[in-house]
Amino acid sequence: MPIITDPKIRAARAEEKRTAILRFLRDELYTSPQVIAELLGVEARASRATVSTLERAGLVKRHPIALGDGLATFWVVGITSRGQSMAFDPASEDPIERHFEPARFSLVTLKHTLAVQRARIQAVHSGKVKQWISGDRLAATKAGVKKPDAVLLTATGHRVAVEIERSVKSPKAYRNVLAGHLTAMHQGKWGRVIWSSPDEVTRDRVQRLILGVRRVQIAGIDTKIDPAKHHANLAFTVYKTFTESLS
Repeated sequence: MPIITDPKIRAARAEEKRTAILRFLRDELYTSPQVIAELLGVEARASRATVSTLERAGLVKRHPIALGDGLATFWVVGITSRGQSMAFDPASEDPIERHFEPARFSLVTLKHTLAVQRARIQAVHSGKVKQWISGDRLAATKAGVKKPDAVLLTATGHRVAVEIERSVKSPKAYRNVLAGHLTAMHQGKWGRVIWSSPDEVTRDRVQRLILGVRRVQIAGIDTKIDPAKHHANLAFTVYKTFTESLS
């Protein structure tokens, strides 16, 4: 990337990067420095100055994560309540009251959260997605029904649910998840579901387990799965080709 020498252009670019980070953390609440670098399209070292500027302004805070004896400390960057006040568009949005709280941080879900965030960045950078809504911002579902990891709106106006599958779950878990998605599609909440896994082996197992479900409850009605009907809008992919499934 060429060095920007014009002070005005350099200042505008710096502000653009700060805004991009705050807009991302508005929904995600926290992330890793490496994911921030991917968001900005720069090397990790190049993103540190921007994060430091936001931290000095009290808009974000860094939090160290101890991974264990002999392992390097892992840092996350989270948005503060003040940061949320600067992250929304006053012309069209309300501020989000939630902010990063270390006491509520879960190391157990960290890898999954970062994988979902990378899928978001990949999707938005592809130009095929104009809106991404994280699962925890979706409307509440009935007890026992899992929210998807995200719902996106494609540039062509299609609403798609996204599930990031880092590992394989039980057949019962997938039966319940499939029932939830088929019910949601029956109700018009979204029209497709994409499961994305880190590798082909995981993808193939996830696909086999989901497509192997024979009966589910759809909108409260016991239903025999008709592959021609119920599998038509289900897709299975790997991280590196995730955006290709959005075509």
